[in-house]
Amino acid sequence: MEKVEAHKIRGNSFRWTRNWLAGRTQRVVIHDETSDSALVASGVPQGSVLGPLLFIIYNDLDVGIISKTNKFADDTNFCHRAFTERDRVTNQTSTVFYNGLKPGK
Repeated sequence: MEKVEAHKIRGNSFRWTRNWLAGRTQRVVIHDETSDSALVASGVPQGSVLGPLLFIIYNDLDVGIISKTNKFADDTNFCHRAFTERDRVTNQTSTVFYNGLKPGK
C-alpha cells in the first residue's frame, strides 16, 4: 500500500482500496471437489475496474531484475534462459525475488 500512497491516493480512497484488497479468500472447485478457502496475499481481483490502475502503480516489478520481462495488460512474465538443471530450478522458484513472496504461496 506504500506505492498507492506514493501516488497521492490518500484519505477515503486509500482506505477503500486497502479494505477492498484486504481479507480476500479464494478456493478451487474441480468437478464436485472444493478446496478449503485460503487467504489471498497478493494480486487484484480479475475483472475489477481498479485492476489496470493498480497494475500501473505496481508496474516496476522488473526494477533490479536481470531476467527479460514481458508486460501486457495486467500480466508480467519473467524470462531467463536455463543452461543447466540448476538454472531451470532457480527460474521456477524465482518468485522469491520481490516483496517477500514465497514459492507456493
